[in-house]
Amino acid sequence: MKITITTTTIHIPYLIEDYIKDIIKHGRKDYVDFVITGDKKTPTEAKEYCRSLQEKYNIPVLFMDAEDQNTYLEKYPKLKGYLPWNCIQRRQVAILKAYENGADIIVLIDDDNYIACEDYVGHHLLLGSDASLPVVSSPSGWYNICDDLEERQNRKFYPRGYSWVDRIDEVKNLNWNKKTVRTVVNAGFWLGDPDIDAVTRLAAPIDVTGYKRNTNYALDKETYSPFNSQNTAIHRDIVPIYFLVPDIGRFDDIWSSYIVERITWQMNDYVSYGQPLVRQNRNEHDLWVDAYAEEMGTKMTTDFCHWLREIKLTKQTYLECGMELFEKLKKYIDNLPNDELPVKNRAYINHFIDGHKVWFETMNTIMENK
Repeated sequence: MKITITTTTIHIPYLIEDYIKDIIKHGRKDYVDFVITGDKKTPTEAKEYCRSLQEKYNIPVLFMDAEDQNTYLEKYPKLKGYLPWNCIQRRQVAILKAYENGADIIVLIDDDNYIACEDYVGHHLLLGSDASLPVVSSPSGWYNICDDLEERQNRKFYPRGYSWVDRIDEVKNLNWNKKTVRTVVNAGFWLGDPDIDAVTRLAAPIDVTGYKRNTNYALDKETYSPFNSQNTAIHRDIVPIYFLVPDIGRFDDIWSSYIVERITWQMNDYVSYGQPLVRQNRNEHDLWVDAYAEEMGTKMTTDFCHWLREIKLTKQTYLECGMELFEKLKKYIDNLPNDELPVKNRAYINHFIDGHKVWFETMNTIMENK
């Protein structure tokens, strides 16, 4: 078992030290390492800081600066040319590096995710093996994971990327069952400022004070809820289909989560939510800029998830399913008239599809070279 914690940052990643202390405290040092990708705005001191942590705690902390990333991606020229600089999607390089280094579980954190629980890594260890968990299904096809969080003023809220159409009617007849399931994603929750949409932040800031459940749970097949790319662990099996497409605003991780969920239904795997907890001391954002960056994804998500439900899958591996899904998705939207899918919306989803083609080519190269 090997677990790699990854992030990207334009800061010196001081918060990593708290993760290391927790790893050592709970006896997990022998199988955990870190891969951190910088950007062109990252201070040069960040690399030396990570090296000092490695020496101090005798745990691998790899920091890849711009030069390191360019050298590493020479063998994947299309991906190298596709991923821009000065964007959050530089984390994709860390994911790829962790995957190639043999990580069984890859943990994604943001550089404002401060550890807020004991045995952080231990909570993610349920990935890849059978576990007995509560599993929820919803007749609407949607479950609001934020209902499981305590909010200081008892306000109702939803995760970023949750279908706005499906927020209208409260689902009362949820079905909970205990099942033995294999999970390939574990999405941990956030205290303080949660991952919600900018419109909610502008209207009524949310303050999360706790997690209501005493165990993690999973979504049943045919039930959606998004997961993001912070405080989230992914099993190596899904890396071939997990790609954070740049230049689609703040829906890179959200739409990728819906792709993963759709394919897990085919593969008889599950996505779980709950522990571990982090506290998000959110980096400074212009909420109006965030709102604009969420506009297209917000408008299209309900239809996008409907299209994914309509597509039938037949393949038996994650990579094959991913390629099949995107081939059929492309044909599906090409057959939609412009009054159902306007030109601007069509360009948005075509960019999403094209990005995944680059990723599939990268993953096929890796498979061929094994």
